Amino acid sequence: MKVTSGEYGDAIVVRVSGRIDQNSAAEFQKALTSRVDEAIESKAQIVVDLSKVDYISSVGLRALMIANKQAAPKGVTIRVASMQEVVKEVFHISHFDKVFPTFDEMPAALQAVSALAAAAYTDE
Repeated sequence: MKVTSGEYGDAIVVRVSGRIDQNSAAEFQKALTSRVDEAIESKAQIVVDLSKVDYISSVGLRALMIANKQAAPKGVTIRVASMQEVVKEVFHISHFDKVFPTFDEMPAALQAVSALAAAAYTDE
């Protein structure tokens, strides 16, 4: 698993690739909560790009929930975008699609943050 991030206007995009499972969930959680700290400090919002994630386990979902519990009280919303079908199914079965705003494409997720974030976005 690999985690990178970039800032687009008032949005921090966290890009994840690979599998989020027992072996990588701790690293994912650490990276995500670090970005949440940055978002809280800079009054930004988070969009997690899962387009290159082909599997997420319950410990990966737990990492997202921990980050959300850190973010929500501070006014930071974690949005999830571009899920592959298998990941989308896991979100649906676990009802995480009720907890996190989900979007089929990054531009829509960034537009939900702000026009500034959408205008600043480049597909890297």
